[in-house]
Amino acid sequence: MSMKFAVIGAGTFGARHVQAYDRHPEAELVGICDLDLALATKVAATCSTPVPVFDRLDDLLAIDGLDAVSVVTPDHLHRDSAIAVAEAGKHLLVEKPLATTVEDAKAIVAAAEANGVTLMVDFHNRVNPPFVNAYDAVRNGQVGEVSYVYARLSNTIGIASSISWAGSSSSLWFLASHMVDVAQWVTGQRIVRVHARAVRGVLEGRGIATPDVFVVVADFASGALGVFEHAWILPDSHPTAKDLKFEVLGSDGAVYVDGSHNRAVEVYGPAQARYPDVMAPPYGPHLTGFIMDGITHFVDSVMGRRPVVATGEEGVQVTAVLCAALESIETGRPVEVPPAT
Repeated sequence: MSMKFAVIGAGTFGARHVQAYDRHPEAELVGICDLDLALATKVAATCSTPVPVFDRLDDLLAIDGLDAVSVVTPDHLHRDSAIAVAEAGKHLLVEKPLATTVEDAKAIVAAAEANGVTLMVDFHNRVNPPFVNAYDAVRNGQVGEVSYVYARLSNTIGIASSISWAGSSSSLWFLASHMVDVAQWVTGQRIVRVHARAVRGVLEGRGIATPDVFVVVADFASGALGVFEHAWILPDSHPTAKDLKFEVLGSDGAVYVDGSHNRAVEVYGPAQARYPDVMAPPYGPHLTGFIMDGITHFVDSVMGRRPVVATGEEGVQVTAVLCAALESIETGRPVEVPPAT
């Protein structure tokens, strides 16, 4: 049995979705859509068999027998494509964050429900081995009652500079969306209140109208405290493109995750050291790395073999937390996070 999949958005992460469907033995990749047809053509050329490319969404959705679609457009442009996919009766995988407003996120969920299609938000760190270990440790009682969560996920300034739509997003949407989701998933607790600050200047000096650094202090429903730190201005000399740390402290134990400086592999050149990411490839022609695993999980979900990694409601919750953080930055006060439903 196989099903037909397509991808909307042929950027860096769209190319990963293309790779995953192209390499999955039960998925048939039947289309790639991007406003930049040359980019879609370039990505299609990496596939094992010819794949049609489109610059019009309606043409993609008209593909005969199309079953499911990945929406991998820029963070702030998910709503229209996702709703169109759902209204066409196709199963739907949306890259994180689900949307950058609560209204848009809820509209996507409503469209999926109204049309009876599967909706999964691609919070792929939920299948990332270190975080799966953290989840198991907390849920198995090894940590006890969680008191504190710390998460740091930042990128080099070169990453921010390479994203053409960075000024319409931020490290809050691009990075904090991962960690806010992971923290709530690992602890099983919803964030109910946030107090946030942001610092500007460096990126604006480069013509990118977005903050350099965000710090969010969060209260969980259980009374636990969380701190989230996200920057887009790490120096390009940083040995990894990201800096990822995650800690959970509890009454009986702790979990510490180093997702960027684990030094499983070290490469030293004449000018710079590198710690290659061993979890997020792919290496070679096979499905490897947690980013690909998340997409594979979506294939299983639309085939009815297991539940989605993250539901639409969970996507709405993350968006609500980040919108509350932005309101807190604007007002200078703590902001309550409304429930997703």
